[in-house]
Amino acid sequence: MARIPYVEKDRAPQEIADLFAKMETNGVPVANIWKTLAHVPPTLLHVIRMGNSILTRTKLDPKLREMAILLTAEILDCEYERRAHAMFGSEMGMTDEQVRNIKDFEGSAAFSDAEIAVLRFSSEVAQGGRVKDKTFSTLAGHLDEDMMVELAQTVGFYGMLGRILLAFEVDLSEEAPSSSSQITGRPKG
Repeated sequence: MARIPYVEKDRAPQEIADLFAKMETNGVPVANIWKTLAHVPPTLLHVIRMGNSILTRTKLDPKLREMAILLTAEILDCEYERRAHAMFGSEMGMTDEQVRNIKDFEGSAAFSDAEIAVLRFSSEVAQGGRVKDKTFSTLAGHLDEDMMVELAQTVGFYGMLGRILLAFEVDLSEEAPSSSSQITGRPKG
């Protein structure tokens, strides 16, 4: 059970009620994370926009992005993110074996050299922020500078969400999203 009450549309400030109504109109269920973050109305829309930008407007390969998010969820032991992004990762091309072995990527033959480089970098960012020189230079052999920054933003953003979810014991939404379009309000892809 969540540690604080969720902000429900019928009791929300008008700007939040309007945002939630717009999400519902676009076919996006109002997830408990948004109902929790609605306690700070001035930042909620920006958080949602940042998340949608990471998911729909960046150059980083969506499969690599989802691997980084899923690994971050595993490192934090955040079931809320794990559930949504295992589905999302599968949509973006992750195999069942990759989803199952994401935390133990170093010992798995399921990942390419580029994927391992992304996961090492993501792991180091998620665990402490500092990245070893060798990890950085290996990743630079696979991604350009813009994609490297996107990857760090992705891990940082989902690390922030995970820490909020865990600190406030946000409940898994009763209905898990069945597709990425239910999270972003946009068609898959």
